[in-house]
Amino acid sequence: MRVLRVLRSPAFWVILISMAIATVVNVGEQSGYWSSSSSSANAGDRPALVKMATEPTIMREGAAMNEIKGKFRKVGDRYCFTEDGSNVTYKCLENIALQRVAASIQNEDRKLVWLITAKVTEFNEENFLLLEKAVRTR
Repeated sequence: MRVLRVLRSPAFWVILISMAIATVVNVGEQSGYWSSSSSSANAGDRPALVKMATEPTIMREGAAMNEIKGKFRKVGDRYCFTEDGSNVTYKCLENIALQRVAASIQNEDRKLVWLITAKVTEFNEENFLLLEKAVRTR
């Protein structure tokens, strides 16, 4: 009798469902499903679960970014690069490659898409890009 009363209680079902959801979220985090470092190439192979918002992953000092498409924009006194299909924006360190990009951006009215090669630097838990090559794609 007591067991039937517990099974009929709405509070029991709320607690049970909450525990199940917490378990699914915990397993997803531990397996890296919601990590921002996973590749988007396998996204179609995954089950349709709700992705949780995570902070951008800090890349290691010296990491190479090869042939990445994206756009530059001026923010204050700095130029920033945003990769296509991503909302992650990197501040760019000043060098001759960035100077050439800045000159092109000032002379063009439209939003240019660039193909860049860069090295990643890190300072105060924030990544910066040191451009090695930047080529306009359109």
